Amino acid sequence: MKQVSAALARYLAHPDPLAVSGNLVALLVGSNQPLYPLALYWMTGADVTGAFICFLSAPLFLAVPFVARRSSLAGRVMLVVVGAVDTFISVKIYGAAGGNELYLGPCILLSTMLFRWHERWLAFGLTAAILAGLFTLHGRYGSSHLAWSSQDYAMMMDLNIVYVAILTAFIGLSVGRSRGDA
Repeated sequence: MKQVSAALARYLAHPDPLAVSGNLVALLVGSNQPLYPLALYWMTGADVTGAFICFLSAPLFLAVPFVARRSSLAGRVMLVVVGAVDTFISVKIYGAAGGNELYLGPCILLSTMLFRWHERWLAFGLTAAILAGLFTLHGRYGSSHLAWSSQDYAMMMDLNIVYVAILTAFIGLSVGRSRGDA
């Protein structure tokens, strides 16, 4: 176990503290991607087979530290872009009733906090792109690919609210510490 922990620490390590924060967030999200459909199935008993397409983004999240090792900026941008695109795809697959759009909140938080003052043009651009996607797509995703009851969607909304709250707190603590704000 110590060897796995040491290898993981080496993979996440970076001289840039913002890259380390992004790496931690990417690891948290990427490692939870495969568990999300299983949690939904456990809670609802509903068919989640179509939902497994969403965890195909897990390797992209898990590759963020690899990319950040080559370029801290590229790794941080990748995390925000993969998170936002994954969220939009999730809403299309699950449907809007499950509350997956809530994950755009943590994406916007990352887009505003993971970049330094001299990188603010990038922070503004990423934030604007996420908001433009939200304003353009909200209410226009069409029907879900899953045949779920309103009770199943209510349970999914509850799960998403808890997950988003935990993710937001994790981002705030991690990035805040790396910025010297915590």
